[in-house]
Amino acid sequence: MKVIVIGAGVTGPLVAMLLKYKGFDPVIYERHASPPSGGLSLLLSGQVFKVLNIIGLAEEAIAISQPMDRVLQTSEVTGRVLIDAPIYANIRETTGWPICAVVRTTLSNFLLESAQRRGIPVYLGKKLVDVKQDDEKVTASFEDGSSDEGELLLGCDGLHSKVRDGLFGATPVEYTGLTAIGGFTPYTDTVRATAPYTALQVTGDGCHFVCLPTSENMYMWVVNLPGEPETKEDWRTAEGQKVANMLDSLPPVNWGGDAGQIILNSAEVVRFGLYLRPISPVWHKGRTVLLGDAAHPTTPFLGQGANQSSEDVYHLVCMLVKHAPLTTEDIDKAFAEYTAIRLPRVVKTIEQTKREGEARMARSREALLAREAQQAKGLESDMWKVILEMLYVDTKVLMSPVTGHFSRSKFDRVTDISSVEVEYRFLMDEGALKEKGAMREKGLDSETWKVMMEMMMGPFPTGGSEI
Repeated sequence: MKVIVIGAGVTGPLVAMLLKYKGFDPVIYERHASPPSGGLSLLLSGQVFKVLNIIGLAEEAIAISQPMDRVLQTSEVTGRVLIDAPIYANIRETTGWPICAVVRTTLSNFLLESAQRRGIPVYLGKKLVDVKQDDEKVTASFEDGSSDEGELLLGCDGLHSKVRDGLFGATPVEYTGLTAIGGFTPYTDTVRATAPYTALQVTGDGCHFVCLPTSENMYMWVVNLPGEPETKEDWRTAEGQKVANMLDSLPPVNWGGDAGQIILNSAEVVRFGLYLRPISPVWHKGRTVLLGDAAHPTTPFLGQGANQSSEDVYHLVCMLVKHAPLTTEDIDKAFAEYTAIRLPRVVKTIEQTKREGEARMARSREALLAREAQQAKGLESDMWKVILEMLYVDTKVLMSPVTGHFSRSKFDRVTDISSVEVEYRFLMDEGALKEKGAMREKGLDSETWKVMMEMMMGPFPTGGSEI
């Protein structure tokens, strides 16, 4: 079955490779004439690595990333240390997967090149202008006059998705009120990341500073502050003195610590407004479906953008495999079940990012102190509760004295079910053999498969299926 994938950022190549792995025939179209660039860094968790692991790319993706250990969050307003803990190291020990910072362009190039090495056609400079479909096929038409036909079309073309506009009409973006100004700063002898690798956040009066180490000998930093909705200028090409003046005016330049040095020594700077769209309860029509930011654009405050998109990829392919051979009716069921699985988690994440955005614009002392009180709760804060829920991590387990090892409940579930499997394979008497047969017939509802799926993806959602 031929699948047209629109968009060659992170989501498009990933879903194309998983589809190829399951026997589909994907092809990728990208509107830019060269592989997509832009953006800053992404935080990747087990949500991404579990999907990459299915297609044998998890270790390579980790190798181009910087595994993180610690979270340090301070307040410039009161001087308080709000969080200082090895949260990311503990998540890795608890789940088996790291939290990694990666340069967005590096990850995008890695995924696109991996897709091409696997024989997936990639066409650049193809700007989508129309999508037409009937009961048997879907046709994508491009600005250069070319077109292509397939049985399915996946919209992975981001916030300004042409696929979404074609399905449901143009939907205006909602400006969050925040501008992001950020960049990359090469390490120096005196300012450089060392283990334990730390995600630094500093909150201020109407301003928020974030700094992450990367595997490319440079920091990624970003400042969020209130701004005008038209902030879309490409600061990579802005005049040098204009950029220097803008950097010098940022509040964190005058804060304590290394923030000022990191900002003022930037080798590359970007500036952009942060936007959302209303979350539609329907992500598909006919043979076309949306994934990632095309379906549910988010802001970066929880580090969940690429992670939520990867969950989209996994569950969509699960549903397509489940409903094969994919008649028109089967396709509609697959798309509807995919949306039903994903929508609640997406809504919870985006609603929390909205609250985080509002907190980052706090100006009055009352609002600032209320924000600090929430942040000082650490893993019990609203933000961390949502993040850990997305990672299938129990806050109490992560905070327990035995953190730093796999929790007994998870490790022993694997050990116990392995023992049962060994016993099953040596059964001889008729009654026990019938019991084994009944267990096998349960498929994904058997104890063995429940444990296997929990280890791979966390608790397996209702309506899921084996890929």
